Amino acid sequence: MESKWPFMLITFGLLFALGLTIANIEKTSVMNNWTDRRCDLPVMAAAAFFKPDEDPRTGSNFATDNFEFCLQSTVDKFITLFMGPINALFGKQVNVAGDAVNAVNTARSIAQTMYNAFLSYVDQMFHKFNSSVFEMSRVVQYLRMAVERANAIALSMIYAGLSAFKAMINSIQMVIRVVLIICSIMLAIIIILWFILFPVIPIILATLGAIVTAVMAFSGILSSELSSDASDKMGGFCFSEDAPILVKAADDSVHTKPASQIKLGDELAYDGGRVTAVILMEGKDIPLYNIHGIHVSGSHLVKGLDGEWKSVSDDERAIHSDRISPIIYCFNTTSNTVPIQTIHDSVIWFRDWEEIKNDDTNGQFMWNYLISKILHGNTNYNGWKSNLTAHCETAILGSEIRVKTKGGFVPIWELSTPFTHVMDRNGKEQKILGIVHGEVPDAEETNGKWHTELYVWEQGVWIKSKNTVYCGKNTIHGMTLITETGEFAIWDEEEQREKWIRDFTEVGYQTIHETYPFVEARLRMAK
Repeated sequence: MESKWPFMLITFGLLFALGLTIANIEKTSVMNNWTDRRCDLPVMAAAAFFKPDEDPRTGSNFATDNFEFCLQSTVDKFITLFMGPINALFGKQVNVAGDAVNAVNTARSIAQTMYNAFLSYVDQMFHKFNSSVFEMSRVVQYLRMAVERANAIALSMIYAGLSAFKAMINSIQMVIRVVLIICSIMLAIIIILWFILFPVIPIILATLGAIVTAVMAFSGILSSELSSDASDKMGGFCFSEDAPILVKAADDSVHTKPASQIKLGDELAYDGGRVTAVILMEGKDIPLYNIHGIHVSGSHLVKGLDGEWKSVSDDERAIHSDRISPIIYCFNTTSNTVPIQTIHDSVIWFRDWEEIKNDDTNGQFMWNYLISKILHGNTNYNGWKSNLTAHCETAILGSEIRVKTKGGFVPIWELSTPFTHVMDRNGKEQKILGIVHGEVPDAEETNGKWHTELYVWEQGVWIKSKNTVYCGKNTIHGMTLITETGEFAIWDEEEQREKWIRDFTEVGYQTIHETYPFVEARLRMAK
């Protein structure tokens, strides 16, 4: 083993010498082509030998830097060769993606063109549709105006008929008066010419007696019929205290309840109506009719066998009754109807006091028109026209509103027991004919000194006052009166003065029958 070391050293030395010789021979060539040959393996191994003299680095540093450079170049070339196919593949994919994007853009362009064309078509369609709707709205407006004109014509016809009837009655009465005057004149002539006409006086007197007897008999019959009809129509339209009102219990069962026990908020059977006002009226002078055990005033509206609303006195089932109810009752309900059970366990429907539904705006408007015309008569006052509304609120006063009595102004709740007196505008006492308990929805109770819309006497005319109830989420209760004159005085706390207002009937107890023909006609029109 030891004999081999000299041989190996000699061999290595010779090889090193040979390398130096070759390197020395190739040094000039390598240095001239340093950029191309610096990374050859022999050159890398002997890089320190090729360091230029002017390079400040040491040979080992030069060789190290050259080795790092060559290693980095080799890595870069490897990466370039390795990533070449991948880059080519990604390039193809990018080209394909570009083609796809171009295709999408083309499709979008086509879709945009189609959308613009469709939008143009739709715009034309909507333009025509809007034009059609506008024309339809004009037609509807014309129809509504025509219906309103028809309503006005119907109302005018009703009052024209009433006027014609009154004119006929007045004409008949005028003829009777003329005949009686002529008879009186002839009697005076007979007395004056007694001796001249003596032979024919018995004939003349017999003739005059027959004429006067016939005229007086006809006048008596006419007066009797008119007074009978007037007594049936005038006054309140109410039920006896024991009228069996059909109500619904909390468990939805149906039973009857006497009219005298009906309270605000009671729910009626079958139509879902709820009682919103209870009216108590003096009934000793009100003639009643009997319809299958139901005692009711002749002016009340009942649904007849033909399905039409008519006065009880005109219903074929109604017969005169000798029954007198000291207090009679009526109601306002949300359904404007009252179901009552007969002795045969059937149901007869009656209208409530208000009769015309709140959602019947034309009917409510015409009602206000009618009331204003009645209140203002044939005066030249036209301001009431701007005071009309399409809704009629029930006239209700807060419990602390003070009413004028002989003893001064007292809260209205003190008049809750029928039937005391209040003052009229002539300073005389007038009887309270009715007490009304009512409710006001969507309100808030304050101090009891509020009121809903009222007809107030201002500067010689009746105008609608503003509602002074505070809006809220509750239902509050109040009162009002029905008086002989149709009006009474309250004390206005804010203005510190008395005000004359219309009572619950608005037109007056003795005049309310003048509204019945309109109500009956309106209910038939709104059917």
